[in-house]
Amino acid sequence: MKILGYSGLNGAMQYNELNNEAISGEERIVQGLDSAASIIIDGQVVAAAAEERFTYNKKCDSFPINSINYCLKEAGLTIDEIDYVAHGFDFGSEEDLFKAVNNRYYELILSPEQQMKLWKDNFDISLTKEKFKSVNHHISHASSSYYPSGFDEALCMVCDGMGELNSLTIYSVKNGNFKVLDSFYISDSIGILYSVITMHLGFKFNSDEYKVMGLAPYGNPEKFRPFFDELVSLKNKGRFNINYQKLTGYTGKDPFFRYFRNYLNENVISTPNNSDKLEKEHLDFAAATQECLERCLIHVLKYWKQTTGYEKFCYSGGVALNCSFNGKLIEEKLFDEIYIQPASGDDGSALGAAFYVGNQNNNFRRRNIKSDLPFYGPSFSKNEILASLKAFENQIIVEDLDSIEKAAEHAAQSLIDECVIAWFQGRMEYGPRALGNRSILANPTVPDIKEKLNKIVKLREGFRPFAPAVLEEKVNEYFDIINQNPFEFMLSVCQVKAEWRNRLPGITHVNSSARVQTVNADKNPHFHKLINSFGEKSGVSCVVNTSFNIRSQPIIISPEIAVDTFLKVNIDRLYMNSICIKKR
Repeated sequence: MKILGYSGLNGAMQYNELNNEAISGEERIVQGLDSAASIIIDGQVVAAAAEERFTYNKKCDSFPINSINYCLKEAGLTIDEIDYVAHGFDFGSEEDLFKAVNNRYYELILSPEQQMKLWKDNFDISLTKEKFKSVNHHISHASSSYYPSGFDEALCMVCDGMGELNSLTIYSVKNGNFKVLDSFYISDSIGILYSVITMHLGFKFNSDEYKVMGLAPYGNPEKFRPFFDELVSLKNKGRFNINYQKLTGYTGKDPFFRYFRNYLNENVISTPNNSDKLEKEHLDFAAATQECLERCLIHVLKYWKQTTGYEKFCYSGGVALNCSFNGKLIEEKLFDEIYIQPASGDDGSALGAAFYVGNQNNNFRRRNIKSDLPFYGPSFSKNEILASLKAFENQIIVEDLDSIEKAAEHAAQSLIDECVIAWFQGRMEYGPRALGNRSILANPTVPDIKEKLNKIVKLREGFRPFAPAVLEEKVNEYFDIINQNPFEFMLSVCQVKAEWRNRLPGITHVNSSARVQTVNADKNPHFHKLINSFGEKSGVSCVVNTSFNIRSQPIIISPEIAVDTFLKVNIDRLYMNSICIKKR
């Protein structure tokens, strides 16, 4: 069985901007960003990629024609050979409601009929209702974490900004059957609250929430805790309410987020003049926002853990990328095993929609579908890479080191020499984390490496931390790890051991935490070889690992973009396949 899953709502941002008098930044307050595509054949993931990597438009909503074409090419299929097309949204199940709110928006953006029209316009294929499947958004997310987990029975939580009508859903899952235990409407979306505050602090809604998470350890939540305690109230049976109307007197005349931000400016804290230079009170507000999120989600999970008794937990949705909360969850020791989808944002719903439809038609739940996660993107042969370098031959020096193994040893020595390197190998990662195939690497023992990377390599805010990639077998030497799984995909923070905090300044955050990635020799042998070689030379078996891109740029997809970016910033060496590239 061949299933193509995809996400995104083509034109959602543009419609919001043109028709809803959206102030700059508010156009992103829509569903359907992070468009992506995936193909599953007989239960195995063949390919998956986000559209932003092809278009250079970060977190875009456009119909993922480039991602779809890549997936079809990788699978060796034409669109006519696909058995089912699965979309990670189902607005048709609430057609009357969405039409009543905005009939034109439903018809032009949300409806299943519009989705099928996009396929006709872009691929000249008339999909039948039997072949085209609209999958509930939270079911898509839940499927994206449950099926790769390998669990038979699990408690499953999806938490994001909004998915059709809901923002948080708790499922009981047994043998591939999903039962809704509880759900929260958009009006009580902890994800939207976090995103509105992200925007209030001068960052992008539905894009920069991780920056608030990174800021939080610099602040003290105490000053703003009473505000959040009044705004968000915990209820019985694992419920919580966000009291916008009670607190602010919101009447429903203006968009609630605009009204809420006005209330914040007048009564709580004003928007900073420059998000690159925040005041202490903004750091405190970020800390209180993070604390509020953690308080709510732990409240929900404690209740449902106690009620169901499940020992295994699956988690996805955009909020699942909040590594600080994930670390808190692990510390709580509520579950014996935790699986978090590495592509937890809406790009991952493309994969989940395909999983769900596949399981409804041909149960493949027990297949080993997690072995390659998340390396489902494009790869390039040595010959393709060499051909791409010809356009830059006057700007670069090229050395072929004969094998990727030798390139890994060479790269390790470059790190010993305190070079910053780019490591471009194999298939591109699916999801927001670079896990060793599209990475910028550095020596974590260099005292000012974090400042150097932020200022002259990544070109981004100085408060942003960097993550360590560490050999799986060595991780307990440097970090306090409780549950291994989320750390494989750089999805959780933990504490750096006291004796290593000063010795690893490049990856130790201000609160002594680190967002760890463990590297397995079987799953990524070349990256493991590089770190192991660096460990043999330095005595430290971990490196600084950040995504190969610069500010506002998606993770790099191709050799041409890799070299072009390499030439623009202060990266010392670029390794692609067995090739080492230096600047002339």
